[in-house]
Parts: sequence; structure tokens; C-alpha cells
Amino acid sequence: MKNALPFQTKVSFTLLGLSSVLACLFIYVYFNISQGIGDEFSRNAQNQLADTLINNVREQGLVTSQLLVSQLSQASEINQLNSLQNLAELVEKNHLSYAFIYDHLGNLIGPYQHQQSAWPTNLPKLQYQAELVSNGIVNIFSPIPNANSDPHTMLLIGFPISAAEETSVLRSSLKQNLSDSSLQFLIQAGVGTLLITLLALAASYYFSSNLIHSIRLLTNRAQRLDEGDLEVSLALDRQDELGQLSLSLQQMRNNLINNYNEMSQLAWYDPLTGLFNREGGFHHARLLFNAKANQTISLAVINLDGFQRINDNMGYKEGDETLQAFARRLVQLVNRLAHKHLLARVGGDEFIVIVPHPQSELVCSQIATELLALTKQAIQTAKNAHALTLSIGIASTPKDGNDFDTLLKAASIALHTAKSEGKNRFTHYQADANQHEWQPEVLKKALKQAIESQQLFVLYQGIFIADNSLVGVEALVRWNHPKLGPISPSQFIPIAEQSAPLIEDLTLYVLEQSCAAFEELLTNDKEPFRISLNIAACLLNNPELAELLLYSLSEYQVKAERIILEITETQLLSDMDFCCQQLDKLKAAGFTLWIDDFGTGYSSLSYLHKLPVDGIKIDHSFIDQLEHSSASQAFIRAIVELARALQVDTLAEGIETEGQYKILKGNGCHWFQGFYLHKPANQLNVHAFRQHCQPSVKRSLSPKRINAY
Repeated sequence: MKNALPFQTKVSFTLLGLSSVLACLFIYVYFNISQGIGDEFSRNAQNQLADTLINNVREQGLVTSQLLVSQLSQASEINQLNSLQNLAELVEKNHLSYAFIYDHLGNLIGPYQHQQSAWPTNLPKLQYQAELVSNGIVNIFSPIPNANSDPHTMLLIGFPISAAEETSVLRSSLKQNLSDSSLQFLIQAGVGTLLITLLALAASYYFSSNLIHSIRLLTNRAQRLDEGDLEVSLALDRQDELGQLSLSLQQMRNNLINNYNEMSQLAWYDPLTGLFNREGGFHHARLLFNAKANQTISLAVINLDGFQRINDNMGYKEGDETLQAFARRLVQLVNRLAHKHLLARVGGDEFIVIVPHPQSELVCSQIATELLALTKQAIQTAKNAHALTLSIGIASTPKDGNDFDTLLKAASIALHTAKSEGKNRFTHYQADANQHEWQPEVLKKALKQAIESQQLFVLYQGIFIADNSLVGVEALVRWNHPKLGPISPSQFIPIAEQSAPLIEDLTLYVLEQSCAAFEELLTNDKEPFRISLNIAACLLNNPELAELLLYSLSEYQVKAERIILEITETQLLSDMDFCCQQLDKLKAAGFTLWIDDFGTGYSSLSYLHKLPVDGIKIDHSFIDQLEHSSASQAFIRAIVELARALQVDTLAEGIETEGQYKILKGNGCHWFQGFYLHKPANQLNVHAFRQHCQPSVKRSLSPKRINAY
């Protein structure tokens, strides 16, 4: 129940309880002080009443005493007897408590009393006193003069206070005053308690309203932020601790938005060109097709002819600069010709343009025409100029399809048709035999035949350690189609991955070709030579993958310790637990496991410690700006430190310059790969290169021990 109560109710109850305690304390103190005041008031009132009664009785007694003295002082004995009789009656009727007559010597000569117990004893010399109050009786002394001038006698009468007429009235008045005072006190105490309680409730309401309103406002804004409203502000216009808390939350919100933008940039955008990457382009393209369901949309796929030669001959850095220059040219042209469009880089040298427009096919044709015309102008990089041609395929709704995936497939087929017809042109998709060869199912069948007939060939790029020793190679498969010519791995490997048997055959083919090419080195225990090859994520679904690989190795007497299996980081994100189980089996079989393209999957740091891997391969995109960017250098240091903490090795790929190589060595990388050290080549060139760079000291297979030299 405690946790179910709202915070405002808890605060109100707490303040009300404190107010009640304070009110009770106030009443207790007030009652104690008032009781003393009431007692003092009662005593003063009693004294005042006594003084008043005594004064009244004195006045009545003096009058009575004077009348009696006047009668007793007459010379006639009859009158004196009458006076004495009147005196006795007054005593009998309780108008007087007693009456005494003293002679001049102070002796009693005429006692008249009503009660024996009232007889006075130890009386002082009464003739010298006018009155004496004792036991509620006012004693009045009056001399009785004699006509013969003899010493006079003294009359003492005891006049009871209770006999006075005003006594009962004054007592009643006193009781009424005391009752009225008590009632007034109770009223004042009740009103005071009520006022304190009301003040406490008002303070509780003000405090809770002022505080809870801000907390509720902050909570509501935080919920809106959680729901995706990134424009909401969490800062409150307050100068107290709650205001400081809101400022801290606002800073957290700003950091969250910055991190979200950075993650979105990594997830959806290509860091090289600033365009959408494959994932971002496909995602937003599908959204665009859903939003423009009733509008004509055209899609163009653009490919740079011969771009791979730039990478192979001049390195990734030169290739990246070429792509950046072409992307700028493409953006300027499309912005000029199409008001609304979507641009994305979906492959190494492949771009897509999507145009929603009533005349979209015409607009795309115009873009393709002018883009091809611009190929007459070489693409300028920092050090070189490249004359590249383009092949472009175009497909449009509704004739070629109504959804993005169908239209992309049609445009890709049109692209391959353009290449087969001589390149440097654009074609529209046509469902006829001319484009039959580029159908994915046809390419899949052709790839299977290519594996069986050994049309595929393998190139090898060297892997080095810090002393420039060649300790292994990475196997890179290539396909030269008899009709379509060279087909990029980015085109045929995704097709192979759609069929588990086909990608399995392709992987085993590359492994066996590599073992055959370097069998002598791989079986020599004195040679620290290894083969590295990529493993598709779909192969991890095969529980017998380790056995298949071991069986292929057994034909060449090669141990599993000589094989490095590279798994792309993003491929591991789909089913982490299952991947870990499969990797554990491969590791137990003796294979070395590496994470390829490390850093391209933005959640890598959260799961890296779970993977049973031996090393991480830093993606070349983080190497490009290494000489000119302190942030890139800090990133490399962070990866190396992370790898050191996890006790795994690091390999830097895409090294293009001596400066990059020195920085990476200085930061503690274990393995190195790139055009600066070695370009992809066939096995004969690798053997020749290795003989030329043969180290004088034989080294073990562990790069950590190798670096000790």
C-alpha cells in the first residue's frame, strides 16, 4: 500500500502528521500555561470577592452596631432591656453570630451567642480595635457611651459574611465569570488548533503542489522523450535542487540525443560519402515506396566500371578519394534535376538514385545521360585523375514492379545488361532474354557450375607482424564469368549466401585452393605461416561446420591451428547465444577465430567479451585518416587497449602509407595488412615475395611472442 500511494499523498500525510503533533504540543503547552493563569485568576477573584464581601458586611455591621449602641446607651432601663432583647433575636435569627458586651475592664458582662462553639477565646484587648475578621465573621467593636461619663463599655458583634445579601449574588457572579472564562479559553484553544491545522494543510498543499507539479511535469517530459520526442526540454525554470536536477537531466538528454545521432549516423549513413548506406538506403526507400504508393517512382542503380583496379593498384585510400569525388558529382547533378529524391551508396562502387515524380522515368534517364556525359571529365583526387565509365540500370513503377525490392532487382538486372553490352551506358529493364544471365537464380546456377569447373580463382594478400615478416595470407576469391566477364565478390557472394549448400561449397573450395597453394608452408612446423579466410554467418547454422573444415584440411595434412576464420562483426548480431556455441566448437577444434571489420557494428563493445575469439580485425575505414586525425588515433588506442584487456590480438587492415604503419606499430597492434605492405596476388607471386622478405630468425605462430623479438 505504501508503494501504491502517490508521492503527493505521502507528502500531504507526512505534513499533516507533523502538523497534528505540533498542534497537540501547542494545546498541551497552552493548557499548562492557561491552567496556571486560571488558578491565579481564581485566587485573585476569591480575594476580590472576600474583600468585597467584607466591605459590604462591614458597612452593614457598622450600621447595625451604631443602632444597637444607640439603644444601649439610653438611660431608660426599659429601653436597654429592649435593646438587649433585639440583640438576642438577631443572634437567634443568625443575623449575628454572637454579641458580647465588655466592661471597661474588658470583662464579659452580656454574652449573646447562637452556638457554643463560636465562643471567642484568647481575645485581644478589644477596646483598642475597631474590627477583626476571623472564620468568615466580621467582628465589629463599638463603644457604648454613658451619660454619667463613667468609663464606657464595649459592644462586640460578630457579623457573618454569609448573612450579607450580596454574598450569594457575588458568588454566583464569580462562578459565572469563571465558567465564562473557561468557555472562552476552550474556544480560543479550539480556534488556535483549527488555525494551526488549516495552516498546516495550506502549507502541505502549497508544498506538494509546487513540488509535485514540477516532478509530474519532469516525468511527463521524460516519458515523451522515451517515446521518441527528441525536441522536448527537461529543464525547469527553478533555482532550487529540483531545478539543478532538471538541468542535469537536460544534459543527459542532450548527450542521449548526440549519441542517438551518432549511432544513427553509423547505422544509416556511409561515413565516406555522407549518403545513406545500404541499410539506411533500403530502409528509407521502403518508407518512400509506402508513402508514394500511388505515384510513379523510378530507381537507377549506378556502378563505376573498373573501379576495383584503383583499389588493387593504388590502394584503398585512393579508391576512397575517388568515391568521395564521384559522390559529390552525383549529389550536385541529382539535386539540380530532381527536387525530391533519395541517394544511397549500397556497395563498394555502387549507388542508387530513387526519384518519385509523375515523369520519374524521364527524370532518371536525364540524370543518367548527363552523368555519362560527365565521365569525359576525369575524377580528380588529391594526387591523381581517374577516367572512369559508368554502367546504369533503370526500372520504374508500375511496369517493372510496385515495391522497392522488385524494382531494385529489375534495375540491377538492367545494370548487368548495360555492362554486358559494353559498359558506359544506361539501359531500362526489359523482361527478355538479353537480361536472363543476370537473373539471381541464373547467376546462382552459374556460380555452382563455376565452382565445379574451377572457373573461380583465389588471390592472396599478405599478413605481417611488426618486424615486416610475412606470416600468413588472406584468401580472396574472384570470378571471371565466361559471358559476363569479371563479377565483383559483392555481387556473387550475397547470392551464394542465399543457399546454404552453395556458400558451403564456395567456402570449402577457397579453403582447399589455399591449402593446395601453400601446402609446403602449412605443413612445415618450423614455418609460422597461416591462411585466413572469411566465413559467412549462415555457415554457423551448420552444426557440422567444424567437421567439414577439418575433413578438407585432412586431405592436405594441414592442422586447424594454421587456419584463421574471419566472421564479420555485424553478422554476429543476429543470434549471439547460438553464434557463441558454434564458435566454441570451432575453437575447440583448433581454429583461430577473428572478428572482421571491427568497429562497423555500433554495439560491439557490449558483446565482445562474450565471444570466444582470438583477435579483432580493425576496419580500414578507421585507418584512412590516421595520420591527420587525433580522434582516429585515439580510437585505435582504445581498440588496442580493449583487446589487451580481453587478451586478444589486433590486426589493422587497409594500411596505405608508411605513416599509418608506424602509428599502428607505435600503438601496439600485433598484425598488419594493406597495400603499403602487399597487394593481392596469386600464389606464385606470394612465394616469390616471401622468399625476398624471408626473415633470418624463425618465429612461432603467436604474434605476441613474435613481437618479443
